[in-house]
Amino acid sequence: MPLEKVILAEGDENLRRTVAEFIRSKRIDVAEAGTIQDVYNYLGKDEFDLIFIDAKLPECKLLDFFGDLNQRAEKPLLIPLVNGEPDSFVLDCFKAGAFDYLAKPFSREQIEIALHKAGNFNHIARANAAMVEGAVDDADREILGGSDLIAETRTLIKRVAQTQVTVLIQGESGTGKELVARALHAQSPRAQKPFIKINCAALPETLIESEFFGHEKGAFTGAVSKRQGRFELAHEGSILLDEISEISLAMQAKLLRVLQEQEFERVGGNKTVKVDVRVIATTNRTLEESVEKGEFRQDLFFRH
Repeated sequence: MPLEKVILAEGDENLRRTVAEFIRSKRIDVAEAGTIQDVYNYLGKDEFDLIFIDAKLPECKLLDFFGDLNQRAEKPLLIPLVNGEPDSFVLDCFKAGAFDYLAKPFSREQIEIALHKAGNFNHIARANAAMVEGAVDDADREILGGSDLIAETRTLIKRVAQTQVTVLIQGESGTGKELVARALHAQSPRAQKPFIKINCAALPETLIESEFFGHEKGAFTGAVSKRQGRFELAHEGSILLDEISEISLAMQAKLLRVLQEQEFERVGGNKTVKVDVRVIATTNRTLEESVEKGEFRQDLFFRH
């Protein structure tokens, strides 16, 4: 996923404006800072994904700033902009936690590469954290059995895994629906990308939208920082909606939009987030009956 908010801290005003204009052309919000106090002011008001900072920024001791930044719970990546500093200084920056560095004069291509690397790093780090949270032992993921029915199931999984279709897995509790879902992901072209699980039945109605789509800072009481939702973390991979039948009709309508358009807005935000996600859903109910009772949307059912 691309970066959203960047601080550009550069003492040379002309260079700062030129670089900021280029970054904005990549549809990234830029906060321009001419002093270190400007940087602290921005960090006190909002969250940022990345900071480009001039090694000679007025009144700034860069290594001290690294120390301050490392104390933050949500800390942005940091890329120093160096100009003639010795290699030992650059090495100290890396030891202190720098993500990368750019040596002046740098090109637009170098800026673009740095933005791309930082965006990829942030996405992978957040997705890995989510996968670790829901990880199970590899031994638990294996589908065991030698019956004809199990063999047919394995064959079907292999065939469906190569497609991009949304999949609905129905069955009673304890029949291995999640194992099938994980096998679908593992045998698909998305296997090296995130596999994110959401237990829909375990989420209260008041939190499920935030869990699905994330929220902006201040979106509701307790939203002290921006948070990416599970769909965003699953970008280019697969998402498992476990017990999809338990979500409300209102949430089903929002989910339908994601399936159709592959886009959504975070809670409290107005910026459209686009994702590329393969959806796998499970339920222990007979959804056809839920549709007849008006408990599950017919149009959402036929998207599976």
